[in-house]
This record gives sequence, structure tokens and C-alpha cells, in this order.
Amino acid sequence: MGRLGILAGGGNLPQIGMREALAAGEDPFFLSIAESDFTPGNYPDRVIPIRIAKIGGLLKACKANQIDRLLLLGKVKKEIIFKSLNFDLKALALLARMVNRHDYSIFKTVAEDFEKQGIHIISQKTYLKSLLLPEGRYTKKALDKKQVEDVIFGMEYAERIAHLDIGQAVVVVDKSVLAVEAVEGTDQTIRRGGSFAKKRKAIVCKSSKPSQDPRFDLPTVGIETLKVMSEHNCDTLAVREGETIIVNPSEFINLAEKLKIHILSIGRGNVSKINSTQKKLPKV
Repeated sequence: MGRLGILAGGGNLPQIGMREALAAGEDPFFLSIAESDFTPGNYPDRVIPIRIAKIGGLLKACKANQIDRLLLLGKVKKEIIFKSLNFDLKALALLARMVNRHDYSIFKTVAEDFEKQGIHIISQKTYLKSLLLPEGRYTKKALDKKQVEDVIFGMEYAERIAHLDIGQAVVVVDKSVLAVEAVEGTDQTIRRGGSFAKKRKAIVCKSSKPSQDPRFDLPTVGIETLKVMSEHNCDTLAVREGETIIVNPSEFINLAEKLKIHILSIGRGNVSKINSTQKKLPKV
């Protein structure tokens, strides 16, 4: 078996993935995306810089370092695709084959080509299982009937827009969608939707697709999400059970309690019991 490469964007996930991979006996390297806000954290000696528009360069870096598996972690802003990037010939050839430039089309086309080169893109869950919440309510205070109805309504619409590859989040109040995530990202969507809520408290629902490919773009929330919600009239966050990455779960839940934000992890089946009993974080 060859080496694991972590194709790394901004945020804490690449460092968490690196830590977990090392603990599992891997000898991984970051392939750090220059156009992102990547920071190496405690692993500055494990960084290979790459550029997102240089697919040929990425392939060469993988082969030169015996990397045969890639783990895609971290944030790269979607609007980067609209900038004037200097694509290499390999990237141009792949772009020409894409059905469209939605996230999944881009990821799938690149993954298929890398597979032919003997480089496999693995599930984002492989080294992030401890960041996935089982179904349940994770904060103390129960929701009222109206809030539960809004959660059910919002999760349905969040899943619909995810299926269309538009975004993953919606902001709702009184069974009305105030904002839909697109290229701007979740935090800006919360700001926009919260501004329409006025004095009412809005609900943020974030969902993956019905048949989400776990290799690419799993929904992710973290401390900053909660801070933005608190500042913009949102008091409930519902995410998809087992398919949403919670960055630093213990710290996340503790802050949610302090900010009086409900946290719910929602399955795709019966949601009638989501509000009944507070769940504790799984021991890891």
C-alpha cells in the first residue's frame, strides 16, 4: 500500500484528519491548496503545496510521493471557479468533459480520471468518524411543537437543494424559507436569512443529498456557524444524522448550550422522537 495524501483546504478538518491518520499508522502528507486558507498546524514538515488549477501538477506530486489514496478535507470557496485561473492542460481536458460545473460534476470527473491513474479518493468519513453525530437532540432544552414542525419542513427543503447541487442549507421561520444557500456558503446564508427573521427566531437546516457520495463535500458545521447564528436571530441548528461533520463536537455542543442554540441530528426516517430525550456525545 502506498501513502495517504490529504488534499487540504482551509479550516481545522485537514489537521484533524492528519492526526487521526497518523494514529491509525498512516504516513500521510498534506497536498495544500494554495488558493485556500490552509494552515499546517502541528505538521509543517508534512506539506506539499499544489495549485487547484494544476491537475497535472497534483498527479505528478502524488506519483513522486507514492500517494495512492486521497482524502479531500477543508474549505475551498466555491466562487474560486469563477476567477481567472491559469488551468494546465490536464485541468482543461477534464473541464471539457464535465457535464456542468456543479461541485459533484467536478469532483466525479476528477475522481474517475485519478482512478485510472491508480489514485483512489476515499470517504471523508474514514478518519472523521468521531465527528459524526448519531440521531438525537444534543442540547438540554426541548423544542416546542412549532419548532419541530419547522425543522421537519426545513430539512426537506435543505435535502431538495442539496439534491440539485445548489447548496446544503436553508433558513426557515413558520414553514417559510427565508434563505437558500448557493455559492456564498452557509455563514452568509445564515446572515441573510436571519436578517429577514427580525424579532422571530429562525431555524437553520443543513442536509446532504439523499445518496451523498461520502468522498466529496460532506456538510460541515463548526464554532463559527454557531457564532453567526447567535448574531443573526437563529436559535436552532438541524443537521443530517451520520452525514454531517461537526468540527470539535464537545466544544461545539458546549458553546451551543451557552448561546441557547438547539442542536438536532436528524435521520431520514421517522423524526417524531428527535425532541424527546437529550443525547450525549459518543465516547471516543
